[in-house]
Amino acid sequence: MLLSSIAALLTSGIVLILIMPFIRRLSIAIGAVAVPNHRTMHSSIMPRLGGLAIFISFMSAAALFYAKLAPTLPAFWGLFLAACIIEVVGVIDDVYTLSAKWKMLGQLLAASTVALSGFTIDQIHIPFGSDLYFPAWLSILLTIGWIVGMINALNWIDGLDGLATGIAGISCLALCIIAAMTGNVPVLIISATLLGSLAGFYLFNAEPASIFMGESGSAFLGFVLAVLAILGFKQAIFVSFIVPLLILGVPILDTLLAMVRRAMQGRPVYEADRGHVHHRLTDLGVSRRKTVYTLYVISAFLGICAIILTKASQSGITLVMLLLLVVLLILAGAELVGISKGKLPLSAFLRRIRRVREEK
Repeated sequence: MLLSSIAALLTSGIVLILIMPFIRRLSIAIGAVAVPNHRTMHSSIMPRLGGLAIFISFMSAAALFYAKLAPTLPAFWGLFLAACIIEVVGVIDDVYTLSAKWKMLGQLLAASTVALSGFTIDQIHIPFGSDLYFPAWLSILLTIGWIVGMINALNWIDGLDGLATGIAGISCLALCIIAAMTGNVPVLIISATLLGSLAGFYLFNAEPASIFMGESGSAFLGFVLAVLAILGFKQAIFVSFIVPLLILGVPILDTLLAMVRRAMQGRPVYEADRGHVHHRLTDLGVSRRKTVYTLYVISAFLGICAIILTKASQSGITLVMLLLLVVLLILAGAELVGISKGKLPLSAFLRRIRRVREEK
């Protein structure tokens, strides 16, 4: 199991590195480029078809381990078809810039394909209580909502060089560790495969980036991470519904705060703006690189919390302490993006740093 996951990681990483020069040339040739605007953090035109390289490298490595994955995933072909749907929509958007409704239609189609193939969230294990089971119709709706939500969460947090790539990679690493601890072969191999693709892509996407992942990357990453979390629910890899939320905590929290903020301002929740956590941190005077590293640290912290919670699921004290820490992060994030007006330590500390730097 461990050797297979390492082989999958190396294979996907090497394939991505080898095909990246071709993908960069293709991106420029077909006009799949990102043009700077008032919301973006880059100042020059950039190729943005990097997600296609992630998709190809991931699928190439996954194909090599089809014999190990297919028997443990009854809905394998449904997952494969859904992944292709989400990637095709992403590539079209990177080239032609689709409207929000067409992108949402593609996301719903891919998520529905997963749900209707029998791959659904049908139960959640709650610590210190009995399992919570859902009727079939609710399982399908929860599955579609979860997948679409995660796709958009990764999309919205993809605003700085290497940010979405690193956070997704940290999430994959946490998933690998938990899967190894619990003996879940498909989650381990799939998450290791995606981790390899992300590691290879990070070489080109870290600041200063030479290519962006685009919609074809963020949508595909959100889709795969959402599916991995569902697989965890399905096979009881996670001790609680809290664990997958912790692993993917940074993009989920950023998305929820963005939706609440826009609703409070009377704007559509899907309307893009410059109010995400990474925007606010840079507006407070934190450099782009330090902003990325800060969010990496938070993501890693949440991943470690998920691992600890998996290992110590029967410890009420552990659960309460982790929940308190997560609540503090949520409150700090709420103030940072303008939802809460309280004086919390995080933003006060950042303001103090900015004043000191301005005085110098």
